[in-house]
Amino acid sequence: MVTALLVVAVLASATVLTWTSRHALLLEAETQGRLLARLLAITARFASEVTNEVEGAIGEQMIVEATIAAHLVALAESAGVKPERINAHLRAISRDTVLSEFWITDEKGHAYLRTMADVDFTFSPDPQKQPQAHIFWPLLTGQRRAVVQEARQREVDTQVFKYAAVAGIDKPRIVQVGYQAAFLEHLRNRVGMGRLVEELVTGRNVIAMRVVDHTIVTLVYSAVPGEDIPQELSEDEKTELREVMSERQTRSYLDGSVLKIMAPIMSEHGNQAIAATIVHLPAERFLEAIRRNLRLAGVVAAGVLSVGLVASVILARWVTGPVSRLTAAATALEIHTFDPESLAEVTRRPDELGHLARVFHRMALEVSAREQRLQQQVQQLRIEIDEAKKVRQVAEITET
Repeated sequence: MVTALLVVAVLASATVLTWTSRHALLLEAETQGRLLARLLAITARFASEVTNEVEGAIGEQMIVEATIAAHLVALAESAGVKPERINAHLRAISRDTVLSEFWITDEKGHAYLRTMADVDFTFSPDPQKQPQAHIFWPLLTGQRRAVVQEARQREVDTQVFKYAAVAGIDKPRIVQVGYQAAFLEHLRNRVGMGRLVEELVTGRNVIAMRVVDHTIVTLVYSAVPGEDIPQELSEDEKTELREVMSERQTRSYLDGSVLKIMAPIMSEHGNQAIAATIVHLPAERFLEAIRRNLRLAGVVAAGVLSVGLVASVILARWVTGPVSRLTAAATALEIHTFDPESLAEVTRRPDELGHLARVFHRMALEVSAREQRLQQQVQQLRIEIDEAKKVRQVAEITET
């Protein structure tokens, strides 16, 4: 009974230990998720700052280049150089340098000097007609002397370009230079969240990783090839990501052999969730820790059971052996075959059984002594009766 209770206690302790370990591992996973989210936020801010600084430096350089082009065009036209020859020089510059385009207008905004001969373009102040190019119109009206535009998709095609322009030197005009922003996109990819996610997945630190914005649109996604991770978010996952961003709390749970962590990506001041990440980690490490605890509990339970069985056997022999001898002694005393030496070993015990054996031994000796005295008295009485009978018989014979 005691052994069974010990086994139950060990198994209960193992269960509590396993649950505690699982809870601790999930807390550790949530901490990792928060660190990853923070790292992603820092990386995003760093990428944005670096890209903006580089783009700003490029914009300043482009203003210098546009200013030089404005002076050269003014000199060329004052010298009577024809537009065809000027365009030829502009195309040579764009072919031999990093500058991709020149757009130089007349007083009405028509780009009659340009490197793209097949594109006839006229600037307009209407943002509805020209969402990208209309911001350069104030150069023509004299309201601005220089304009630098961030890299964006241009209107004549789908390519991403960065433009900068200055006002004309000799007359109202727009002198614009264009730079293909592939380098900026490459730089943004090299130092942004996408690169970090790719590095983490490639290094097998995570199985899959996804970053979504506040509208649950995927910004970055990468997964280890061959892993059964759906590319599209389920409706439940979308709902959970919204809750994670609204509550600004990290969540984690085991999904089979994968540990999922959802964490908000906070703004620079930490008061708003601007995005969220969902990370899939291999759960084998966590599951192995739980299995290890279960194996340890099983070994401990088996050890307790074995020790309990051995102890039970030893205890049984230690307790029931003397009791059996006392029982046999009582039976022997009843049938008058009691041997005092049969309890000699038990009477030497210092415990309660030894005390009981000594008391029984003393009582048994007293009972034996009384029986012997009684038998002697009975024998003596029989002898006296026999002698009395003989005397009476002799007396009767004598009288007759």
